[in-house]
Amino acid sequence: MTMLLCVSLSILISIIFGQFYMWQATKLLTMQLKEVEKITTGVIDEVKRKLGIH
Repeated sequence: MTMLLCVSLSILISIIFGQFYMWQATKLLTMQLKEVEKITTGVIDEVKRKLGIH
């Protein structure tokens, strides 16, 4: 009985931590994507300026 409780508890904890880590990873990835987007936009703007396209 106690064994079952421990197993259930550990599964529950691992699910919660798994969700948390997934959330953190997703947040980090989103931030990196936004950063890349910003850099790309900056580069494109620079190229347009050099070519005289506005």
